[in-house]
Amino acid sequence: MHRKKLHRCFRLLIVVGVLIPACFADEVEEILGRMSLREKAGQMILVYNSPISFLEENAVGGVLIMKNMLESPRRLRRRLDSAQAQLPIPLLVAIDQEGGKVNRLSALPGWERVASAKELRTWALDSITWLGERTARCMNELGLNLNLAPVLDPSLNHTNRETFMEIERRSFGNDADAIVPPAKAFTTGFANHGIMCIAKHFPGYDVESNSDHEVAASDADSMAVAQSVEAFIAMNPLMGGVMMSSIHYRALCKEPAVLCSTMVSWAREVAGENVIMTDDLWGTALRSFVLPGRRIHRTIYPDSAFAKLVEMAVRAGNDVLMITYPAKVPMMLEVMQSLAHYDHNVAEQIDRAARRILILKKRMGLW
Repeated sequence: MHRKKLHRCFRLLIVVGVLIPACFADEVEEILGRMSLREKAGQMILVYNSPISFLEENAVGGVLIMKNMLESPRRLRRRLDSAQAQLPIPLLVAIDQEGGKVNRLSALPGWERVASAKELRTWALDSITWLGERTARCMNELGLNLNLAPVLDPSLNHTNRETFMEIERRSFGNDADAIVPPAKAFTTGFANHGIMCIAKHFPGYDVESNSDHEVAASDADSMAVAQSVEAFIAMNPLMGGVMMSSIHYRALCKEPAVLCSTMVSWAREVAGENVIMTDDLWGTALRSFVLPGRRIHRTIYPDSAFAKLVEMAVRAGNDVLMITYPAKVPMMLEVMQSLAHYDHNVAEQIDRAARRILILKKRMGLW
């Protein structure tokens, strides 16, 4: 290797508390320079696992694996291996594997029951790490590389009532001092076997209801929310990114957190150049927000409303857009490209998002 190039590769960039070789940036910029706007926008999409032809046609950056997709694990692994070999840029292959009620691996023998966060917070830290390692090994066998966990949400809200995450046994505790030790042990187990994790749900889940199913509003002020953010700050160096909450913090934003540029900017201050992602854009709550006063049907989602939601998510500053309805992917690409053609700010946001995603994939050793 040429001495100058070797020297450049030994320089280090500080990104989100992680030391990354500067030559990563060189490689990323080289690939980014060859990508079309459509390909960059495609990297921003995380969709239900789909046929290779669909993923290739839409330049999709990542797929989400659900419980029903694990009924034939060998077939899933073959399909994922084929996709990773065929696509020009490898996929993020994500799953929500928290344990407890959010146990996507339960279709597999020996995984029918996994301890919840509420249970884990009573375990010794090395036992939590062991569970993380066991789960990561299973994910590796399946061809998965990204876990949408841990939950860093508090067990009590700003009025001292149990949050939905506590009710569902998904919370590690009530403040950063309680949450971080078990969450760190959990994440370390995954990291030990090459699985990256995404913390959720920024800036912390402050309500008693399920924000997937209805517009959930909180009246927490900035000081109360800042307390919840402390756990995200502490965990960020170990994470690949954060997932935004769909809760509407009425004292701080006019929109749900995931669509609020102020809240996403706050997440950016915490996450640095880690990725920021949405939860499912097909969720009932977000549909209710863009269709106020309308009765929301499970499968009906007017194109105009969905296009508005995609635009809001991009303009707010999210890097990865999750959608559980693959048929909407072409529209997402169309919306992002259209916005970028007449708005330079959106074009720059897409460029930044694609860069962060490529850096994440490089950190994960996917290319």
